[in-house]
Amino acid sequence: MQNRLIDDLINLGISNPNDFEVLHPRTRDIDSLNVLKCKQSGVIVLEEIVISDHHYQTAIKDGTIISEDRLLKQTLGDDIRRFEQYKDKIIDSDILDFGCGWGGYLNLTKEISRSSIGMELNLKNKEIVKNNGIDCFGSFEEINGHTFDLITLNHVFEHLIDPLETLTNLRKLLKDDGLLIIEVPHARDILIESFNIEAFRDFIFWSEHLILHTKESLTKFACHSGLALTKIKGFQRYPISNHYHWLLDRKPGGHNVYPQLNKNSFHENYQDFLIELNQTDTLIGYFSKD
Repeated sequence: MQNRLIDDLINLGISNPNDFEVLHPRTRDIDSLNVLKCKQSGVIVLEEIVISDHHYQTAIKDGTIISEDRLLKQTLGDDIRRFEQYKDKIIDSDILDFGCGWGGYLNLTKEISRSSIGMELNLKNKEIVKNNGIDCFGSFEEINGHTFDLITLNHVFEHLIDPLETLTNLRKLLKDDGLLIIEVPHARDILIESFNIEAFRDFIFWSEHLILHTKESLTKFACHSGLALTKIKGFQRYPISNHYHWLLDRKPGGHNVYPQLNKNSFHENYQDFLIELNQTDTLIGYFSKD
């Protein structure tokens, strides 16, 4: 099935039909799946969609069963970071985390929010979230009647086959003065755009990441769905030690190989530099009702 997100990019005026060229001839899990880049916008998109909604309902990471404790530990750093970033918006608010995964972020928010609810297609993940005492729904029909002060999509938007419809539905769940936050991988990641490391491309491009956005494309997708941009900014999840390892050894995990480089001040300065270049690994967009 052709990637319908290509049609979305064209229909939204982000790209033209002849703008797409092959950036990489494979993904890490499918050798024959082309990764395309739009010459006009810089957006990166798969040539085809090879997964279905059913895949997300049943998939377990890499086909293996992992303990709940290990699942939660794997995401703990990002969960804590997001909790601290949005803490002032979480206090005494109604929270929805769309694509909540294993629920680590919600587990933190429920201590200070008015209510914390998850939405998750993956049946195993949904079960884990419910086992932690958090309401978790699998469809918009189930969640009907709720409205939220804060809705978050943390590294979920790039997986959606029909993101415009999803955002339109989420907008309906947003209170008039509410905020919707989308965190996504950035198409202009310095390891892709400047360093052009083939091993990193082999690692980062994946059949489940249907699209990697730029600031401009993420904003257009959201605004087309009836949302208004509050702000959008670059953010760097992985420290410079990670980049050193890719540059020197063409491997991930540099933050574990060179832990002596993981100093907060060092990372903050490096992040500021990447923000100036517009080549962070992550984008965070803040949107309100139009």
